[in-house]
Formats: sequence, C-alpha cells, structure tokens
Amino acid sequence: MENQQMNRLAAAYRADLLYAVERAKQGNCAPCWQDYCLEELAAAKDTGAYPQDGDALRAELQRLTAVVPQITNREAEAAELAAYGGKLLFYLDRDRGTLVELAYLPAPGRYSACAYIDAQASRTDRPAYARSIAAQLDEWRQEQGIPFDKFTLPAHPADSDSGEFDTVEEALGYLYTCLHCPDSVLC
Repeated sequence: MENQQMNRLAAAYRADLLYAVERAKQGNCAPCWQDYCLEELAAAKDTGAYPQDGDALRAELQRLTAVVPQITNREAEAAELAAYGGKLLFYLDRDRGTLVELAYLPAPGRYSACAYIDAQASRTDRPAYARSIAAQLDEWRQEQGIPFDKFTLPAHPADSDSGEFDTVEEALGYLYTCLHCPDSVLC
C-alpha cells in the first residue's frame, strides 16, 4: 500500500517536472515553479517518491531557464487571473516566502487579499520588514486614489474574513492588519 502511494507521488512529481519543462520552453515558467521543481522536489531525492528520470528533468529545466527568459511570478499571477476575467491589483513577492497580493475576482464580484511573511527572511527585524511592505502597499493605494482610514483596522488578522471581501477597502484593511501583525502570517 505504501509502495503504491510512493509510486503515485513519483508520477505526480514527474508530471510537475514535465509541465515545468514545457512551460520553460515557452518562457512561461515563473520563479515559483522553478523553485518548487528545483528545490522542493529535490527533497524527495533518494526516496520512492522521486521520479526515476527526476535528475534529467531537473537538469533540463535548469538548462532551459538559463537560456530562455522566463516570466515573473507577478506576470504569471496576472495571466492566471486574467484567464477568467480577474485582475491583479497589487502584487509584491519580496523573497521566496513573502507575498502580498490584492486581486479582483469577477465571478463573485469580490476582492481577494493574502499576505505571507517569510519567517527566515524577516527574522532580524520583522516589524520593520513588514512596515516596508506596508509602505509599498500604501504608495500603490495612494497612486490609485483609494481613500483609507487605518484607524478602523481590526486588532488582529483573525478578526478579518478569510481572504475574500466585498470592497477594496475591506481587503486593504485585511492586508494592513496582517502587516501590522506580521507574526500572524509567517511561513
């Protein structure tokens, strides 16, 4: 039973690597996919979950990403949202584990907001790290002419909804609260 599960996992990892190689040929393999295939899948090496041709596929992916310019994480996310009529409003990925995103989702007519702070990258001075991100969000908000009263923020991100909001102001409130309490959104 465990052997079957490992074989299924190896097949799934192989499919992921093949997908990344095909996307890289077209210049559509964003850094988040590259990281997943080159680093996270490497953790499965020397286990039954690692595909037999995993080393060759990873080497081909590395070769392609070195010679073919690839899209950014931001471009990949914007394209994914645009594919179903959504719009990426704000996007920041400072390092591998830090992401702040605000998007409009057309089907429910709502706004999506998410924030994650990389625990390792922010460990020296996490509040300052989060404040610098909040400053970039604030700059974008002001450029867009979106008024906002920071004094109405919830005390903690858990006091907010689960990531979808009726208004852009509510979504911004969630993001500002997350950045005010960065320990609550660590990864």
